Amino acid sequence: MALNTIVLVNQITNLSDARYCAGMGVEMLGFALQPDHEQHVSPASFKEISGWVSGVKLVGEVNDLSVQELEELLLEYKVDMLQLNSLYFIEELDDLPLPIILRLLIDKDTVEERIMSTLETYHHHVEYFLIDSEDFSFIDETNLRFLRDISKKYPILLGFGLTKENTRQALDKIQPAGIALKGGQEIRPGFKNFDELEEIFEQLED
Repeated sequence: MALNTIVLVNQITNLSDARYCAGMGVEMLGFALQPDHEQHVSPASFKEISGWVSGVKLVGEVNDLSVQELEELLLEYKVDMLQLNSLYFIEELDDLPLPIILRLLIDKDTVEERIMSTLETYHHHVEYFLIDSEDFSFIDETNLRFLRDISKKYPILLGFGLTKENTRQALDKIQPAGIALKGGQEIRPGFKNFDELEEIFEQLED
C-alpha cells in the first residue's frame, strides 16, 4: 500500500502496531526511549519489535535528556532518527549523530511570532518540525491559516486534529510535509483494534 504523504506513528509499544503500520506504508515508527515515559519501550522490546519490521525509519523519542544521556541511550537503541520534545541549544543539536525531528506545541496562548522565530532559528538543524497540541482537538480556521503559512516555508509534520472526516481536506489546504499519529496499547498480546488508524490511512491512499 502507498500513502500519499509522509507518516510518522509515535508511541509504538508492541509488535502489532509496528507490523500493521509498516504494512500500511508508514515511513517512520516512533518509540519512547526514556524509562519514565508512560509508553516507554525497553531495549529488549525495541530490539524484538524492530527485528520484525523493514522498510521504515525507527525514531527515538525523548523529552529533556542531555546530549551525553542521549548518546548513552543510543548505545542500546539503534534508531535512525531522534524526536526531541523540548528545545535544545543549536550547538547541542549539531553534536547529535542522527537527523532530528523537533516537536513544537501550540495552544490557545501561543504567540505566532515566537513559533515563527523558533522555526527560523532551528530549520537548518532539523529534518522536520512536528507541530502538536495538547489543547486543540481539531483544526479551526485560525490554526489552519497558521499551519498553511508555516508549511509553505518549513518541513512540517502535522500532529493534531486529524480525523477520518478531515484528513484529506486538511492535507489539501495545509500541504504539510507529512503527518504524525499515535499508536496504542494492545487489547491483549497480539490483538489490537486498528479502526482509528485505518480510517485515517484510508484518506491517505494514492
